[in-house]
Amino acid sequence: SPSRGLGDVYKRQGLRGVICFSFLFVLFFYKRSTVNWIVGTFLILYGSSSIAGIWYETSALANASLILNLCAFLVLIGALSPKISFKKLSIYFTAFSVILVLVNAYLLYIFVEMIRDFALGELHYFLVMIGSMCLVITGLLSFLYNHKFSTKVSLIFTLFVFVLVFAEVFRVIAYYNFAYENFSEYMSRAVLHIQCSVF
Repeated sequence: SPSRGLGDVYKRQGLRGVICFSFLFVLFFYKRSTVNWIVGTFLILYGSSSIAGIWYETSALANASLILNLCAFLVLIGALSPKISFKKLSIYFTAFSVILVLVNAYLLYIFVEMIRDFALGELHYFLVMIGSMCLVITGLLSFLYNHKFSTKVSLIFTLFVFVLVFAEVFRVIAYYNFAYENFSEYMSRAVLHIQCSVF
């Protein structure tokens, strides 16, 4: 696995958790009864995944971090699925959606293959693959959700999801030091701040 000191990992992973829980605290402090349970659950799971990721070099906690991250995305998928309808989709939009999914799936496949050598076991690699698939599915569902409702809220939510995907990609690039480590890390943090603001 990549060489990382605890302090370095804390800055990378812990900060994301702090941002999530701080944003959650602000939401509850100012909105309380009006906070959407989906938002609250997502932030708790996503933030907890980041905290567990501080000790990502340990196989058990790495898997726990990935499972929590997976559950966070499943919350979004579960919330979006009932609102999505594949009826009344034009041929052009359907074709565009299929191409978009195939391209993203291929890129994520290449990305996952790059991580194979750093995997902390079969379960870890399996969770990475499942998590990547959930990213693609979440992106597609949010795209379809915005197409169906076409409101300001649906557009903002779609932007949030795609910003979330970018944050995940930059975080992995920075952690495994594939390229432009410092730039990728700063981009991951900046995108996370934007993501919380959009949310």
